[in-house]
Amino acid sequence: RCPAAACEHLLGYTVIADKCNGCTICAKNCPVDCIEGERKQIHVIDQSKCIKCGVCLQRCPRKAIIKG
Repeated sequence: RCPAAACEHLLGYTVIADKCNGCTICAKNCPVDCIEGERKQIHVIDQSKCIKCGVCLQRCPRKAIIKG
């Protein structure tokens, strides 16, 4: 855990279920295909595959992904 959010290898990206509408934009833009979920369903990020690039965070139009 890194309270300062400075240690990239200790951080992960999480989908906030209340904000995700299943638009698939995050999944389509993920370079390693670590985001799973059907259209109009809440998506999930596989932390074991995630390279922590932040593309999903940047591309999500609903701000449904957080870093932490």
